[in-house]
Parts: sequence; C-alpha cells; structure tokens
Amino acid sequence: MIVKDFVIIGGGIAGLSAIKSIREEDTESSVLWITDEDRLPYKRTKINKNIVSGFGKEDFALIDHDWLVNNHVELLYDRVENIDVELHELAFKHRGHLRYKKLILATGNKPNQLLVDNLPEEKIFHVHTARQVENIIRFSKKSIKYLIIGAGVEGVETADQLIKMNKEVVLIDRNNTVIKRFLNQKYSDFLVESIKKSGIEFYPNITELNFSESESGKSILTFDDKKVEFDALILTLGYTPNTDLAVNAELKCNTGILVNEYLQTSNEDIYAAGDVAEHVTGQITGLWHAAERQGYIAGKNAMGKEIIFKLEPFRMKTEVFDEFYFSVKPQGDEDEVVTEEKDTVVRDIYIKDGKVLALFMKNDGARAKLYQQAIMEQWEFDKFKNEIPL
Repeated sequence: MIVKDFVIIGGGIAGLSAIKSIREEDTESSVLWITDEDRLPYKRTKINKNIVSGFGKEDFALIDHDWLVNNHVELLYDRVENIDVELHELAFKHRGHLRYKKLILATGNKPNQLLVDNLPEEKIFHVHTARQVENIIRFSKKSIKYLIIGAGVEGVETADQLIKMNKEVVLIDRNNTVIKRFLNQKYSDFLVESIKKSGIEFYPNITELNFSESESGKSILTFDDKKVEFDALILTLGYTPNTDLAVNAELKCNTGILVNEYLQTSNEDIYAAGDVAEHVTGQITGLWHAAERQGYIAGKNAMGKEIIFKLEPFRMKTEVFDEFYFSVKPQGDEDEVVTEEKDTVVRDIYIKDGKVLALFMKNDGARAKLYQQAIMEQWEFDKFKNEIPL
C-alpha cells in the first residue's frame, strides 16, 4: 500500500500554509494534498464578492499547477471517507486506500442549515463554495426576488452584489443589527443606513419563519406577519466546524476538533488547523489569517517542532455599498476610546496603558494594513497618530 509522509486534508489556506511550512525545511518527503472540490484550491473569501462579475474556474486559485510540480506536491481531487488511526490509513470515495505518517486536518467548516417545514431544496442556495456561488450566478439569469437569511459579513456582501444586479433583495437576521460579531452598534447603524439606502429591505430580530406557497405557486416566507415572496433563498447563517472525519475516527471533539497549544489532536500523529480546530481557550477562529497561521504552525509541528500557537486579535474588513469597514473588536477592559472623524472617515480607537488595542474604522481602506499592523503590534497612541494621521 502507498505510504505518504505528510497528508493534508482540506483545500483551503490552512492546508496550503501547512504545505509551505513543510517545504521550507524539507523538499524530499512525500506530500499529498486532498481537496473534495472540482478545482484548484482557491481563496474562498473572494467568491461571493464577485457574483456581479462572475469568475472562471481558476480565477481565485491559491496556487497553479506549476507550483505543485515545482514543490513536489501531489494534489488529489477526492473525498476521504474514513480515517483508521490505528493503521494510519485513509479510505477514499473513489481511489481506494493509502497510509500516512503524519496527517493534518484542515477540513474547514460547513454552512449552518435552516429548519423550516416544507421549504423546497431547489430554492435554497449557499455561498460557501465556488460551485454554490456559480449556481447563484446561473439562477440569477431567470430570478428577480431574493431573500437572504443571515446578516453577517457574507450575507451583507451577498446582498450588496445582488442589489448591484438590480435584484429585489430582502435581508433578515435574528439579531438586532448586522455583522454583530465584528461591529459595535454605532458602526452597525452606519451600515444598516447604507443597506436601506441601496434599496434593500432589512428586518432584524426575526425568530420564527414559516413557508407557504401562493395559489399561483409562488414561494412565500412569513415572519412577524410580514409575507415575503422570493425566487431564491440564500442562507448565510454562519458555519460549524466540519468534524465528521474526526468524530468517526474517535478523535476528541467538542464543537471543533480539540487541539493543544501545538495544534495536535488527541492522536499524536494528527494535527488540526483552521476553521475546524477548537483551541485550548475554547475558541474557533473562522478567519482567513488565523487559518493561515495555524496551518503554518501545524506543518512545522508535524515535522517535529514544538511551536506554540497564540491567538491574535480577530480582524474583519469588508467593502460594501461603496463603503469600507474595518474592525478589531475591543475586549472591554480598555481605558479610553478616542473618536475621530474627517470627511467620510470615522474611527474609534480603543486604548489601554497608552497602547492601541482595538479599533472600529469606516472608509479608510487604503490604510487598512497599517491599521492592522498598529493593532497587532500594539502601537503607542502617539505613534498611531503620527503614522496614521487623520
């Protein structure tokens, strides 16, 4: 039976980062990278932001075929069905079995579902994979009315794209505002105002949904005595770590795959990184740069290093409705908040012991990387003012 030195399951940034980490020090060991999608691994955060323009199969690819060849990486398009941790053996949907010496699980997450009686599957869409977004693009040629459930980052970005296509868009959420995970009430209110100005109907605090069909066969969702007719329903309800393989392999899991500070699972030869990993703090990151860093450390530690993964502040940025939003949410123990405004730029800077620890910002996207650097390096406020003046 074929044996691979390193096997990485998952075609996202955590998987790629793990491979790059391994190849920095070892160019000879065999590396197998597995994706269950129909294309080269790609930047997932791009797809729902390009519904208007559309995209080709390799437009957002993280690497190309030459990179795979030059780095001696075998990419396999298949689904792993089972992990036998005793035999170090993987069973594939299409290609039999093989064995691994070290395994890195970067299986990401899966969309949360909506439980509404009688809701027809053919009317439900997601924006998690490129194929799913391509389905939305195809369906848009014959549909007008869209209902988006979930006003997080993906829901708002998707609504922005659809309204630019002159669709009728309704956005609803169970929370009292939008992008609640990353924005405070002030900046959420800014965004809600822009959403409504664009022509999108927004309904917060929605908890009960009922589906029905009109006499003419139109799909209708009812909430708070409001009836919304729709051609397509897009679910952006957040994600749950994709732990199916790990659970079946009897690795320790909670919401995600439990890992120690070295990103090692309950099995010493298996590591987990990215959106699927649940850290010793109980946190699951669910963010691009965090997954990238975790993959890098998991790769190093799979080679025998002992690098501790430290969670960094969560950063969010998005550009919607011709506005730019950036946030690193405060932890609540800051001493001071400084608010500054100039033209359309607004920023709230959170300071503790003279250092900048958190920030909300609107409409200064050209300097987003500087803002991020300031937070990650905890600049003194005086330095912040000098380096990023307003």
